[in-house]
Formats: sequence, structure tokens, C-alpha cells
Amino acid sequence: MASETFIPYGERPEVHAWTERLVDEHDLPAERVRKLISDCEHQPKVIASASRPAESKPWHWYRNIFLTDDRIRRGRTYLREHARLLEEAERIYQVPTEVITAIVAAESNFGRNTGAHPVLDTLVTLGFDYSPRGEFFRKQLGQLFLLEREAGLDIKKLRGSWAGALGQAQFIPSSYRDFAVDGDQDGRRDLWDSPADIIFSIANYFEKHHWRLGEPVAELIQPKDPEQLPLSKALLPDIPSERLAASGIRLQHPTAEPVAVHRFENASSPEYWVGYHNFYVITRYNHSALYALMIHQLSRALKNDPGL
Repeated sequence: MASETFIPYGERPEVHAWTERLVDEHDLPAERVRKLISDCEHQPKVIASASRPAESKPWHWYRNIFLTDDRIRRGRTYLREHARLLEEAERIYQVPTEVITAIVAAESNFGRNTGAHPVLDTLVTLGFDYSPRGEFFRKQLGQLFLLEREAGLDIKKLRGSWAGALGQAQFIPSSYRDFAVDGDQDGRRDLWDSPADIIFSIANYFEKHHWRLGEPVAELIQPKDPEQLPLSKALLPDIPSERLAASGIRLQHPTAEPVAVHRFENASSPEYWVGYHNFYVITRYNHSALYALMIHQLSRALKNDPGL
């Protein structure tokens, strides 16, 4: 949207109507909410980012962003330095230490990049000026005001990702409200500076999305005839294992449950991966098969898995 044609949010009837509904439904301080939204500035950079997410790139490009020697080295240090907290989180929530660590590594590079976008302005921009997902971001905008009331955050000062994600765990506001944990029991849920809160919150997120400790995540397969290989239509596991057997695929982890089968583009030839239940759980954190495979490979690298 060109700056010369932009209508300030405080002058837009649809913004005013939405704001009044939010205030009425949740008994929020009307004048403050109206002023905060009216004062928001349009953020063209977040519109550009929303239109070109990293998950739209090919696998070989995406993988190389995250599976770097530096990030793996930092991750192994994190595993050692926070071993007690990570092991406690694994015991309580039944989520592996290396998966929790891989999430912190991927989402914020261990707090080095939690985002510089003004979260309130970002969510107003995406909510009212990005029609493909406007409804989703308006919901997150409402959740942000509720989070402020519950957690004592000053949302005018918050900085986050282009999508309004917060802290080292990069929780969107609804996830912050639903899954953040006060791990250090200081009365606050701090996803920026409290290792206990960050680690326990990520573990809680995975536990609530039904992670199964000890079960496989994914495996690379080598189809003799890729043209005959059934591929998943979405992220949810939808391929009966007997269909893979009929294609000549013998899984290392036989299961009676459906699995997902995804094709990943490389510079030379594609890779084919089977995703089990836990692979799907990772996609609940970020709705992308690329992301799930990256987290799987990164977590194995952190544990120095020779099978990577």
C-alpha cells in the first residue's frame, strides 16, 4: 500500500468497528485501546515478509539457513549449560531435550534474534492490510491485548517477528497465553530472559500437542519409482503404510497408523521423507513440512547423531 493512499487506522470504519467489539467483549479500557490502535503505523516490511515466507523456498536453501556449524555449536553449549532444566522439562513433559533446544536455536538463535518489529503495529498492519490472513492476525491482535492484561506486558514497547511472535520461543500471542509456563516460579512468564520459562513453555507446547517420547519423527526413503510414490496432500499423516509397502518401501519403524510422505527439493535431485506422528506435532509449532524436517535434523545434529 503506497504511503500517499494510506488511510490512518483511526480513520477507518472497519478498524473502529473491530475495536469496539474487542473492547465490549473483553471489558478492556476503551479509550486506551482506541488510542493505541489509532496511533499504529503501517508496516510495509511485514506485508512483504508475509508475502514471501522462508517456508516458500526450496529445501536445500531453507536447510542451510538453520543447520550451520555455528548454530549447532551454540546448541550443544546450550544443552550443557541448561542440562538440569532441560532434563527436568523432559521428565515432566516427556519431550526430548534436543528437540526443545532445536526450537530455541531455530526460532531465535538462543535469544540473539527475537525480532525488531513493533508487535502492536505489526499485528494491526497484518490484521487490516493483509487480506490473505487478516482474520488470523486480527485474532492475534485481540489476544495481544488480553496477554497484556494477564502478563503485565507493555504492548507498545514489545518487539517481535514480522508475524508478531514473541521472545526466544517466538510464541504468537494466543500461544503465549495458552502454553507459556512460569518455570522458575517467580510469578511471571518471561519468554525473553528466563531459561526455565522458555524451556518449560516449549516443552509444554509439545506435550499439549501430544508429542510421544521415544517414538520416531521421520525417515529418509529411497523409492525405486518416485512417480508411483503416494505423496501427502497436506501436513496431516494421510498415507496408509500398506500403500508404501505396495510401492516397495519398507519402513524402519513399521506402524499401523497413517504416515505423511513429503518430497523436498534439493539442488540436484529431490529427497523423500516419511513423517510419523511426532513429525506432525512439530508442524503444530510452524505449519510447514520444511520446518519439521529442519527441527528433526537439527535436533539430531545437536545430539551428534551419526545417522544425520
